[in-house]
Amino acid sequence: MLRRSMTRVTTAIAAAGAACALGAGAALAAPAATWSHPSTPVPGALTDTSPALSSVTFPTSGQGLLVAWRGQGLVGHIFYKYRTPATHHWSHTASVPGALSSSAPAMAGYTDPLGQGALLAVWAGHVNNEIWYSQGETKQNGTVSWTAPAHLPSTIHYSTTFDTPTVFFLDHSSDVMIAWRAPYNHVRYSIGTPAGRGFTWSQSTVIPGNPPSPSTAHCTIDPCTSATPAVTEMTTSTSTGTVYVIWKQLGTKDLFYSSAADSATTNWGSQSIWTTPAQVPGAVTLLAPAASVPTVNSTGPLLLVYKAPFNTHVRYQTLTGSTWSAPLGVYGTRTNVAPALLRNVLGATTPTSIGNVILRTYG
Repeated sequence: MLRRSMTRVTTAIAAAGAACALGAGAALAAPAATWSHPSTPVPGALTDTSPALSSVTFPTSGQGLLVAWRGQGLVGHIFYKYRTPATHHWSHTASVPGALSSSAPAMAGYTDPLGQGALLAVWAGHVNNEIWYSQGETKQNGTVSWTAPAHLPSTIHYSTTFDTPTVFFLDHSSDVMIAWRAPYNHVRYSIGTPAGRGFTWSQSTVIPGNPPSPSTAHCTIDPCTSATPAVTEMTTSTSTGTVYVIWKQLGTKDLFYSSAADSATTNWGSQSIWTTPAQVPGAVTLLAPAASVPTVNSTGPLLLVYKAPFNTHVRYQTLTGSTWSAPLGVYGTRTNVAPALLRNVLGATTPTSIGNVILRTYG
């Protein structure tokens, strides 16, 4: 069974060197950790969209953190660089061949069926809005060998998006989940099963439920969103976890979430596995949220970050059991776009014409 390495992710967080539930609870608790000072900008990482964060493992230099971004402008290439404890510095800037997008990329690290350290890059096409992906295998010389870009099969229903897709490797199965804002604004996902350097993809499934939206939003039957959904997982035992999908509800500034149990027997094509959508108390934003479980063993609490509406502040909340903390600010971090998370590492794009990527750590 393929699994993301917790050690790998933990080492990636250290390598970054960043400057130094099922329902909402009635009470709001205080977060249990604090944020580091902002890092110096990741050299050469200039963008006007959200960054992407991923773990990465190389045969010689080991485990580290990868930062990816889209070049500035209406359409841009997808670039990346990485840092590991063995190298002690950021790599040269590289790009995913053939990847062009009008939105931010998504990236996730894993071990492929060939036993190689690998990456999965996902992005929205700039011409027809199809969801594209490319698989990269890490090499001894510190480079990444990428497969030719491919898009989700046309047989998958509503597999286009105007926003960044989300990619997340499940903790307790061999699969990856890609989630996106689908046509008609519904939150959809497809499950990919690794096969060699590629994937076989399931039919898309919509997150069910009916959170409130104003009638002017024309949102019917199931949850709707105007931004990219966030996906993360909290471990509940040695072989099970709870997957959370969090989204900004269409026509509102409110964040909602739904969860499902993850195990080797989960039927991801069934809507009945998902809990009734619940609102994150106090959370308001106009953009996509980001979520992760910072602890090495993934037992919680869940960390949620988002850009505040009408200003450049970044806020965060935690979910412990069924209780959400009150919103607090990530002081010293400003952005005009949605932030990114990988475990306890936050990535944000500075709200300047330069658009540097800076990192913070939580804990």
